[in-house]
Amino acid sequence: MRRLLPALLFALALPAPAAAQGVKRCTDAQGNTVFTDRSCASVDAVPKGQPAPTPGAYAPGFAPRGCARTAEALLQGVRTALEARDVNRLASFYHWPGTSSARGVMDALEEIANRPLVAVELAYPARPAPFEPQREFGPDAAPEEEPAPAADPGPAPAAPRPIALDVQQMAGDRDAGSRSTRFQLHRNVGCWWLSL
Repeated sequence: MRRLLPALLFALALPAPAAAQGVKRCTDAQGNTVFTDRSCASVDAVPKGQPAPTPGAYAPGFAPRGCARTAEALLQGVRTALEARDVNRLASFYHWPGTSSARGVMDALEEIANRPLVAVELAYPARPAPFEPQREFGPDAAPEEEPAPAADPGPAPAAPRPIALDVQQMAGDRDAGSRSTRFQLHRNVGCWWLSL
């Protein structure tokens, strides 16, 4: 028993492990409170009480946390992930609900992320060709009538929503053959997501 007491006193004098040192209270760019056992900077935030970081002002080399609120933001995020060949960043844009084989998807994303990028662009639905009536030509053709004045077209049609994201890549660092991947796009909880 006498030997146990000095051992306990010695153990109490040791510094606590990092996880036991406490939870930090941080503020993210949107002003939300974030609790973490790591540094505030590791979750793109600042310690509570300091001014919140401005949105988009992240450390170089790190992707901002959160989702792509627009298709253009998704396009830029995927481009950045593929240029960096970062499969984890690419996977952060993937629509995981309902995925039956996460490992299979990660293997496919890793293969895509390891290829050199050529281009990435949004794909839109094909627009139907405008209707033009058939005209007759020749001596028996009726004279062409003056077109009626255009009626008020009303509000401009909404821009079409993209349906896919097309990625063009080289087959490998030493293989100039091309590979293309079409990711389907999904909107969920106000964000844009990819799926294979």
